[in-house]
Amino acid sequence: MSIDRWQQAVTALRSYWTALERDWQSVAVGVATVALTTVFGVQIPW
Repeated sequence: MSIDRWQQAVTALRSYWTALERDWQSVAVGVATVALTTVFGVQIPW
């Protein structure tokens, strides 16, 4: 595997990981919001 192909593979993997991490962070924030509003009975004005 040439160095250019290796760098492209690493870049693609890093991009994929960043997107996956961002998705999980969004899910965690959503779960925390629902849990807090349920536990404390807070109403969010949306």
